[in-house]
Amino acid sequence: MADIRKLSRRAFLGAVGMTGAAVGGLYLTGKLTAVQNKVHLLLHVPVEPVRLFVQIGADNRVTLVSHRVEMGQGIKTGLPLVLADELEADWSLVDVVQAPAHPDYGNQNTSSSNGILNSYSVMREIGATARKMLERAAASRWGVDEGECRAVRHQVLHELTGRSFSFGELAEAAAALPVPAVTELTFKSPADFRYIGKAVPSVDNADIVVGKAIYTADVVLPDMLFAVVENAPVLGAGLLRCDDAEARKVPGVVDIVILPQQGFPLETKPLHGVAVVARSTWSALQGRKKLKCEWSSSPYSTRGSEPFRQAMAEQIRTPGEVVRTTGDVDAAFASASQVHEATYVVPHLAHASMETPVAVADVGWNGCRLWVSTQNPQAVRGAVASLLDLPRQHVEVNVPLLGGGFGRKSFGDFASQAALISARVGRPVKLLWTREDDIRFDYYHAVSLQHYRAALDADGRVAGWVQRASYPSIQSTSNSSANKPSTGELMGGFANTLFEVPSLRSEIHPADPAVRLGWLRSVTSIQHAFANNCFADELAHARGKDPVENLLELIGTDRILDPAYMQLQHPREQEHPVDTARLKNVIRLVAQNSGYQQLGNGAGWGVAAHFGFFSYCAVATRVSVAGERLTLEEVHVALDCGQCVNTDRVQAQLEGAVIFGLSLALMGRIDVENGQVVQSNFHDYPILRVDQCPRIVTHLVPSTLPPSGVGETGVPPVAPSLVNAIFAASGKRLRELPLNRTYPEIVASR
Repeated sequence: MADIRKLSRRAFLGAVGMTGAAVGGLYLTGKLTAVQNKVHLLLHVPVEPVRLFVQIGADNRVTLVSHRVEMGQGIKTGLPLVLADELEADWSLVDVVQAPAHPDYGNQNTSSSNGILNSYSVMREIGATARKMLERAAASRWGVDEGECRAVRHQVLHELTGRSFSFGELAEAAAALPVPAVTELTFKSPADFRYIGKAVPSVDNADIVVGKAIYTADVVLPDMLFAVVENAPVLGAGLLRCDDAEARKVPGVVDIVILPQQGFPLETKPLHGVAVVARSTWSALQGRKKLKCEWSSSPYSTRGSEPFRQAMAEQIRTPGEVVRTTGDVDAAFASASQVHEATYVVPHLAHASMETPVAVADVGWNGCRLWVSTQNPQAVRGAVASLLDLPRQHVEVNVPLLGGGFGRKSFGDFASQAALISARVGRPVKLLWTREDDIRFDYYHAVSLQHYRAALDADGRVAGWVQRASYPSIQSTSNSSANKPSTGELMGGFANTLFEVPSLRSEIHPADPAVRLGWLRSVTSIQHAFANNCFADELAHARGKDPVENLLELIGTDRILDPAYMQLQHPREQEHPVDTARLKNVIRLVAQNSGYQQLGNGAGWGVAAHFGFFSYCAVATRVSVAGERLTLEEVHVALDCGQCVNTDRVQAQLEGAVIFGLSLALMGRIDVENGQVVQSNFHDYPILRVDQCPRIVTHLVPSTLPPSGVGETGVPPVAPSLVNAIFAASGKRLRELPLNRTYPEIVASR
C-alpha cells in the first residue's frame, strides 16, 4: 500500500477504490496451489496502519480510507472524521474512499454496533501518528525542535516565527520518516475536538440526493449477464427434476444453471436452486416463471412456526435449565403475599431492507472479482475462495453503498450464488434477489417466548423473580446441534438484567429452528427488552406505583455491576463498566423532556429502557386509542453512548431505530408452514408508512466517556414503550407481537 507522499488522487482512488487492487503484499496473477497460498500468507507483511488509511496528495487534499461498510448508519463518515480530527485535517479538503476486503484492515465486519466502539481509539492513533510525522518533517526542514511545530487546520505552524507549510508540501518528506511509536504520540483533549461531537453531513449525501451514489445494482461490467434463482422452497430440499424447455425459449435467456445442494449446517453457503441467466433482468424473471421444478422433502418440510410456538408455550411454564441464580427464589415465592406472572411472544421477523441482496461476480480462470452489498467483505472473500478453490488473494471484494443491512448482509450466501453462476457461464453476472426472494429466503429473527413470575412481599416489594426464555439459537445456522439460546444471545438483557431483586433466577428451554436464523438489528435484545419492560410495567400497576418510579426502583441503587454477580464474562469491563446510574439517568431524562404524565381519556404515555451494546437508552411513547384505531402521537428517545462522534448520524440512527422498532412491533410477523415462509412482499410483511410515522424527538447525553454502540441500542425499548402506552391509554394489556391484529388501523397524528 502507499505512503504519505505526493500522489494524484486519481491514482489513489484506483488503488483502493472500486478497482479493488490488492492491498499490500504480493498481487499474484497465476493460480496457486494450497501450499503456495500458505507460503504467500506467511510471507505477507501487513502494511502499517498510517500508510494504509492516510494519503496526502500534492494538491494538498487528504484521502482517508473507511474500512467499515456504509449502509446508511454513517460509519464511512464517522471513522474518517475521528482520524481527520486527530490529524488536524481540514474536512473540506478530505476525500473518503471505501476499502476493499483485505486482512490488513483488521476486522471489517460491520455489525453489532461495534464500528466506532472498536475503531475509535485506532483512528485517533492513526491520525495522531500522521500528525506527528508531518510535524517532524516540518521541524527538520526548518531546523527547529519538533516541539515548536504544531499542526493546525491542514498546515504545520512554527509558532515562534509564524512560518507554515501545508500538508501537501510536507507529504513527501513525512513519508520518508519512520512511523513513531505510540508512546511518542500526543492526543487531543475532548475540549479541542474540531469535528468529534459535532453534526457533520455524511460524505455520500450529495451523491445520494442527485442519484449519483453507486450501489451494487448500479455496477455494470462489459459483456455482463443477469441472473435470478429459483431457490429450493424448503431448507435441505433437493431438486428431483427440472423442465427448463419453456424457460430457454424466453427471448434473452442464455443459460440455466443448477446450483449444487449444500449440506447442513447451512452457515453462509449458497442456497440450492436453479438459476436463469439472461441478457436482462426482465428476461431472467420471465424465464424463471417458466421453470417446472420438482423438489424432494427435507427434515424442515414438517416444521412450522405455529406448532413450534405452541410447543414452546407449553414448556415455558415449566422449570428449565438454570443459567443464573441469586438469593433464595423458592423461599421468596413461598412467603409471597402476591404472585404476578405473564408470558410474552415475539414472532419470526425478517430484515426487509430497502435494497434486496445483489451481487456482481466476474470469475476468470485464476480469480474472481466481486461487487457485493455485504456487511462482512472478508467473510465473503473467504467463502468464495473456498467455494471456487481459489487462493484468497485471488478473490477481490469491492463494497459499494448498501441500501440497508440490519444484519442480513452479514451473510454472503447470495454473493456465493453469483460467483458459482459466473464461473459456470464464463461471463460477468449480476445476481438480483426480488423482494419475494428476500422475504422468503432470509436469515430470520427467531420466534421467542418468555415467561416471567414475580413474588411480592407484604409491603409490595419485589422479593423474588423468575424469568424463562425459549427460542431457537442463531448458532443453529452454523451448528446443527445447537438448540438453545447461547450465552451471547442471553446477554441481550436476559441473563444480564440490571434489576436489583434479592432473589432472582433465569432459566432457558431448548427450541428447534423452522427456518434459517440470523442476526437482526439489536438481535435478542428485541425480545428481552420487550418482556423485561412490559413485565416491569405490569408490576407497577400491581404495586400501585407510577411506572417510571417503579422502573427506577427495580433498577435499584447506583452501582457498577460486577460481571461475576451476573454470572457472565464481560471482556470490556474496564473500558465499559455496567453502570446502573447511567441507565436511570436516561429514564429520568426522557420522562422529563417528553412531558411524561398520566393522561387518561384514551391517551397514554409508556416508558421503557435498555442497556445494550455498552450504551443506555430510554424511550417514551405517547398514543391515543379509540376502538381498533391506534394513533401514534410522539416518541422521545434518550441515549447515553459515551462520546458522540457525529451527532447528526446519532440522531438519524435513533430516528431510524424508532421507525424500525415500530415496524416490528406493529406489523412484523413471519409465518412458516411446512418449512416454507408464507409472507412474500410488503403487502403481507408491511413496514411503517410515512403517514404512520409519529413525531420523533432525540435527547443525547453529553459525555467524554469512551464511545459505545448506537445503531442497535435504540430499537429494543421501542416496542415495550408502545405496549405500555397502549395500556395507559386503554387498560388493555398486550403481550404478543405484532399489534396490528388488535389495531388494524394505525395512523400518526399530524
